[in-house]
Amino acid sequence: MIFCLAIIASRAALSTPQDLTVYEDKFGIPSISAPSDAEAAYALGYVEAKDHAVRMATNYKLARGRLAEMAGKGSLLQDGFIRGLGFEARAQQAAKEIYGEPAEILRSFVEGANRGLQEQKSALPAWIEPVTDVDVLSLVQFINGAFPLLDLSQHLSPGAGSNQFALSASKTTTRHPILSMDPHLAWDGQDGGIVWQEVAIYTPDIHFRGVVIPGEPLGVMGHTDRVAWSMTNNNPLLYTIYTVKLNPAKKSEYSYHGVWKPFRTEKAEMKYLDKGELKSTTSPMTFTEWGPMIPFSNRAVRVSIPDPVTTLEQSLAMLRSKSGAEFRNALKMRGISMWNYVYGDVDGTIGYQYNALVPQHDETAIKGRTASGDDPKSAWGDLWSLDALPHAENPTSGILINCNSDPKLTAIHEPLPGDWPTYVTSYGPTTRWQMLSKLLDQRLRISPERAQEIATDCTVPFADETIKRLAGLLTIGKPIEVLKQWDRKATIDSIGCALYTYWLREKPENSALTKLSVWDKAQQESATASLASAAQKMIAEQGSLEVRWGGIQYMQRGTIKLPVQGFGYVVPGSDLAAVSPASAGAETLKSGQSHTTFGSSFRMIVSLDPHGVQSWSVLPYGNSSNPKSVHFADQMELYAVGKYKPTNFGLASAKKLAQNSYRLIH
Repeated sequence: MIFCLAIIASRAALSTPQDLTVYEDKFGIPSISAPSDAEAAYALGYVEAKDHAVRMATNYKLARGRLAEMAGKGSLLQDGFIRGLGFEARAQQAAKEIYGEPAEILRSFVEGANRGLQEQKSALPAWIEPVTDVDVLSLVQFINGAFPLLDLSQHLSPGAGSNQFALSASKTTTRHPILSMDPHLAWDGQDGGIVWQEVAIYTPDIHFRGVVIPGEPLGVMGHTDRVAWSMTNNNPLLYTIYTVKLNPAKKSEYSYHGVWKPFRTEKAEMKYLDKGELKSTTSPMTFTEWGPMIPFSNRAVRVSIPDPVTTLEQSLAMLRSKSGAEFRNALKMRGISMWNYVYGDVDGTIGYQYNALVPQHDETAIKGRTASGDDPKSAWGDLWSLDALPHAENPTSGILINCNSDPKLTAIHEPLPGDWPTYVTSYGPTTRWQMLSKLLDQRLRISPERAQEIATDCTVPFADETIKRLAGLLTIGKPIEVLKQWDRKATIDSIGCALYTYWLREKPENSALTKLSVWDKAQQESATASLASAAQKMIAEQGSLEVRWGGIQYMQRGTIKLPVQGFGYVVPGSDLAAVSPASAGAETLKSGQSHTTFGSSFRMIVSLDPHGVQSWSVLPYGNSSNPKSVHFADQMELYAVGKYKPTNFGLASAKKLAQNSYRLIH
């Protein structure tokens, strides 16, 4: 995560802000103009609370293991486990020890957030409490551990992930690097509380545009006037589940890699909401040297999570970087748990770094995610150094692509040297990487406008080859005629995508058939028979085989419902997805409709022109999670058809184009 209030030593032609003022454009994107970094932090806390009060407060409850206080008794088990991981306890200690610039920014953010909450208190749920330093520092840790915890809970969707690419000056019409960011998450924040808010911040030293997570004084990705960066999930194994062996002579002890250690136990007061009343219960908690015991089991878990103060300090260093080299060097502080980073700068550098707070270990003792705690060889070793992890800079091809794919594949035509064990990375190629590679690896130079088209491409993987094969087996018939005339895309007006989806879902093996170059006789018969039965089912549910994809697939927020382009994960367990995925998960084609809730959760294209960085962005819904806000769903029309809005980067533009502005006195 990136500390979006860090000082960037930017000496571009910025007018020096004299007042703490927020300028909102027509999409409600706040541009904060502040005389100092701490003042900007205050304003950021305020605008996050203003637009995402409930989301912010929910994130804090989740991170501190106190979700039951607003969600009810059913969350107590999860709360106990989160509490056992120690996020809250470490945050309490860190809040006492943090000092200097990080402390000033943190506490200014908290003050601003509380002002934002107080101003709308009468309209907020009663369970929302004033924000504290401990809230923020707990959330910093929780977000660092969000994906490991989701994996630990087995909640990650197969094939789900993100896209990113960077093009060098030799590949672009602008003669400057272009970077695309495209994280794929549940749009409603079910992936560990991750919902984006887009912001811009301008101080005498800061010049930033990107996204933050409500509740944190941290930006996740975006750009300054010097550097742009993006991240994708890289799947390092950041936890181990240890089977605990008890001492037969003393049940209060366990074997810690062959040495008897005493359990540590404590009783935690856990609160939960019951019929509008906050009740309390006492929960026993047992701890080992690795971490907490997993409830109702003989296992304990150890998770690799950085110290929250280190995270803030590293994030400050990252946004102070003036070049790609400085940006990568900041990663060596190891304050961020994971992520594939792709970055670029205005001097022409593009780079890739596999970042992971992953410890070295013996794979014969730690097999996958589990190990015997009694085994001396199952202890964690030192962290893998950043230099020993996959990285690349300025590849000859001028192209870097990562779509939750094998790090070796990131630099096109130049496999990265080195071998890494599966606990460092276990990803291979993805259909999104394959499609992006074809689109980007061309002789023609790519403009920012073309980059936007590529980043939202809806071509369905392997569909062309599959339909040609089916057409060779079925020369006549309405189903094959519909498929032959289809443009192989999942735009809202595409006719044929719906029938193809019905065919994919008719038999589980059809998804795998699309990837095969040759079908045997049995596969041919199965494929053609399932097309016939899929067509019958579609006619029964849709009334026709010639239904627009947008007549089936839609997105909805509140009362606004729109057809949406994209194609992804229509078959449970399959990784088939277009560059632009849109997914309803297991609910795809429920009652003949597909209500998408997952896919690109934020898109941004950045042109790194040293004379003035330009960028374009879009969110799926809007920049507010308040249903009463006009910005609750005002970006849906753009997003649904793969369009971006210009960010109009720069303070002068923010002032000129402001639809609303207000001063904050701190």
